[in-house]
Amino acid sequence: MGLFILGTGVLAEEFCALAEDMQLPVEAFVENLNREKSGDLLSGYPIIWVDELPQRAQCVCALSTTKRRAYIDQVRDRVEFVTLTHPSSSILPRTELGTGTVVSTGVLIGSNAMIGRWVFINRGAKIGHHTRIGDYVTIQPGANIAGAIEIGDHSYIGMGATILERLKIGEGATVAAGALVRHDVPDHTLVAGVPAEIKKQGIDLR
Repeated sequence: MGLFILGTGVLAEEFCALAEDMQLPVEAFVENLNREKSGDLLSGYPIIWVDELPQRAQCVCALSTTKRRAYIDQVRDRVEFVTLTHPSSSILPRTELGTGTVVSTGVLIGSNAMIGRWVFINRGAKIGHHTRIGDYVTIQPGANIAGAIEIGDHSYIGMGATILERLKIGEGATVAAGALVRHDVPDHTLVAGVPAEIKKQGIDLR
């Protein structure tokens, strides 16, 4: 049985291409919001309704939003989530990747890092040594995360953002694209700019 991709958006097609490039067979895309999509084709593969997922199906979740937890929780008791790392990426020894994490192309991860479950690390991102990344985190293309950083669950690091060493990014925080972070970021806080400044607090998951 091949890989089932949770989601039917453009990122799902990207995950499909990653799997094909890794010579992993794809079985279907899985929709959980609009049942009318069931039976259609996407990138040449069928779309099935979430209730049609076989028991113990191997899945990845192709949602860039950190709210993907709701979809994962919907199916996690009856499927198996797999961890994908594209071969063009470099992960140094003594680094751990959690269940369901997807590492796209050209990613660099230093040694002794710990990456949580259901994390999405997009193309060309860099993650330093001894960095700890929580569950359901999204790291967008070209982000540069220095060493010994701690990033809380459900956080979102935007495209091209830079985070200096030994900082803490709180749970549910958002670092905007291109931001330069020089100080800790509190939980559920949006920071943006160069240098990054607090723009909004009490934000919901992105």
